[in-house]
Amino acid sequence: MIPVYSGGHGGEEAMDPVNWAEELGIDLGALMKESPLSGESIRAERKISKKAAEYWAHERFLAQIHADARDTIPDTQPEPMKIRRNRTRVSRYEFTEAQLQIAERSLDAQDSVRALRV
Repeated sequence: MIPVYSGGHGGEEAMDPVNWAEELGIDLGALMKESPLSGESIRAERKISKKAAEYWAHERFLAQIHADARDTIPDTQPEPMKIRRNRTRVSRYEFTEAQLQIAERSLDAQDSVRALRV
């Protein structure tokens, strides 16, 4: 409390203490609870620190599992097996007259389409 001149009668000076927190509408109890040194703040900080430690322990555990899983995979994959296929070779193609005419028409049509594009 700070003493403040409150005025007086007949030239007397009286010093009355003024509670500025009360005057300004400040709740000192709530203000003290927000202090980092209050018991409530210390308990909340301990609770947060404990949860953080549990979180990071779990993260380290998962990272270790992930690292172990990666180590079991070989760096190089085995070579694929080559499958030999016996391909039949055609020495000579034989077409009927109708098949040749169809092939010629399709080739002529492709040339006309190309000419239109250019």
